[in-house]
Amino acid sequence: MANEYLLKEYELCFEQLRFYDTRQESLLKYSLSLTSAVATAQFGIYQLLHGATAAFFRCSAILSGLVFVATALLFLMMLQNRLYFVYVARQINAIRRYLMEVAAEGFKNNQMYTSTDFPALKPLSLQTLQILGAALISSGFAGASASAIRPAFGGGPCITMGVWACILALVFEVGGAMTYLHSAGRKPADEAIHQRNEKKDS
Repeated sequence: MANEYLLKEYELCFEQLRFYDTRQESLLKYSLSLTSAVATAQFGIYQLLHGATAAFFRCSAILSGLVFVATALLFLMMLQNRLYFVYVARQINAIRRYLMEVAAEGFKNNQMYTSTDFPALKPLSLQTLQILGAALISSGFAGASASAIRPAFGGGPCITMGVWACILALVFEVGGAMTYLHSAGRKPADEAIHQRNEKKDS
């Protein structure tokens, strides 16, 4: 009976794992589609206003600022999605390891994963690279918004302010993501996701 339950749990976890993997790609695609559409709109406004006028920079600052907020939210969703993915993968591996020991004692040539302590923060993981890409896109629009603020009110272009805004946003997002995944990924799922400590609750 216990093994039947674990097999069902294993199947459901695999479905959930595929969901989180697909969702990660969908969030990145949505971010790319959104930023491409806004960049096209900004080019259209540039053509409509016949050049880089103050009105163009005002529109650019507002649009880029809104896209920065939207892409930052998508970035946070991808970050949370990564953590959920890791916990489901660990559960799958735990069930596989148990069933290998209990239900398949004679099977000594397992070729699949059984580790349950791998980190949520893996530098060479495809999901990590996708999260990094989302952070780059988001910080780029933060820089674009900042660099358009002075020209929007009649001042001269300020590339330096845009570069610093881009760097600060990137450092904040990437640094925060690394800290979050490193610290939350080391905790049990209930504690990391629901802030519940099993030992205290018991």
